Amino acid sequence: MELEYRDDRRRGKIIVVVGVILALVAGGAAYYLLNQAQTQAGNSALPRVPAVVAVAVIPARQPIKATDVAVREVPLDDSNASGVVTDVNQVIGRVPAVTILQNQLVTTNMLSSSTEGAAFSILGPEESVTPDSEPFRAVSITVADDLAVGGMLSPGQSVDVLVTAVVAPPSMLASTGQYVTDQVTKVTYQDMVILARQGSFYIMRATLPVAEEILHMQATGAVTFSMALRPDVDQRPVDAQGLGETMNRIIAKYGLPMPRPLGVGPQPAAPTPFPAPTEPPASVDPNAPASPDPNASAQPAASASTAP
Repeated sequence: MELEYRDDRRRGKIIVVVGVILALVAGGAAYYLLNQAQTQAGNSALPRVPAVVAVAVIPARQPIKATDVAVREVPLDDSNASGVVTDVNQVIGRVPAVTILQNQLVTTNMLSSSTEGAAFSILGPEESVTPDSEPFRAVSITVADDLAVGGMLSPGQSVDVLVTAVVAPPSMLASTGQYVTDQVTKVTYQDMVILARQGSFYIMRATLPVAEEILHMQATGAVTFSMALRPDVDQRPVDAQGLGETMNRIIAKYGLPMPRPLGVGPQPAAPTPFPAPTEPPASVDPNAPASPDPNASAQPAASASTAP
């Protein structure tokens, strides 16, 4: 009886590969379990102390309510132990300078108001009063909802404030015929922070000279304020030297048609901002006889009685 020859080398290679894969899986599982055990052991070694935590997202520049925070036992180390608050009564009514996320520790450096129960704070959490610091003040501006992004502005947002006023040229300029009385709108104050809001009253942060200007313009009653919302990340100053709008500028820029009475003729597509240049007069031949003036009367002929 003849024995059949079988080559077992292929089967051996497969067994070796499977063994290597199983060894890698076992090693990875052991590393993961060991790492988890070390992490849990490290956390259990950290001291757990009561700390105030946000149970919901707390928007910036809005007073903290009792339902926004709670006290929880949390592990603390050198990375999160600074500024920890242990009593919710120390933060209720205070105003955060930044948005506090859910389950985030509420620390003292997040709070902008220095007084409990204050509706807002003029200075930020990192700002302080020094001999060389700007004299910041809080000033209110009255802006109707239709001129304030539909009334959807909220504390903490940055806006550009535009001023609309009737500007009348001085008599010496009006007499030239180049200037007329008209309403003018222009960006006047840029990147102003809304500290608080009560209906159409907006509490803005401004330097003392700007606060003086705003209060004076409001007292005259001849100025209308409006606001344009800025993106949160856009703090670029805009060169407003060439800005400012009048109705005549808009008509000339966009070609708004001039109204005409009915029956006068077709409406022009766009008015001509400036008169078209006229053709220069033709040159006059100095040797040509002068044309008679049609308005000049003819000289009467001499009568016969006057002849010598």
